[in-house]
Amino acid sequence: MSRDVVVPKPVTLLLLLAATLAIITVTVWMSGKSYGNLDPIPFDDIRYLARRLGDRPISTHILAVIVMPMIANVLLFVPWGFLLFITLYNLERPTLQTYVLTILLGLSFSLGIEGWQYFLPSRVADINDVIWNTSGTFLGALLGHARLRVRFDFK
Repeated sequence: MSRDVVVPKPVTLLLLLAATLAIITVTVWMSGKSYGNLDPIPFDDIRYLARRLGDRPISTHILAVIVMPMIANVLLFVPWGFLLFITLYNLERPTLQTYVLTILLGLSFSLGIEGWQYFLPSRVADINDVIWNTSGTFLGALLGHARLRVRFDFK
């Protein structure tokens, strides 16, 4: 006796909309004082962390201040990537195409958020956020694809 859970496509779309609104809300809510409005150097956060670790041991507090934004940006987009992947996935579309669409839409959404933040006086547009957000979208897509091995069916 199979006990598959079937989630209708409209419910999935509503969950995707809720995740999108949550990301936008968190972006607006997490405002603070910024002294610049653009950080265009990719992986500058990782280079800074490597430099700090190479110079001397650093406290866990400073490590958390450097690493937590990276982790938060990835985790923020995992549910969005998951829901987008299962929204786009169907048997007629090749799986690779679903991955590409999910990643490109995640990249576009992240670029839109960063472009918006560029014009907000309390926010900084950071290319690293785009990289980590897109990584989270990809991780979510992987989880969305892995759900095929689990007994959940999103239609």
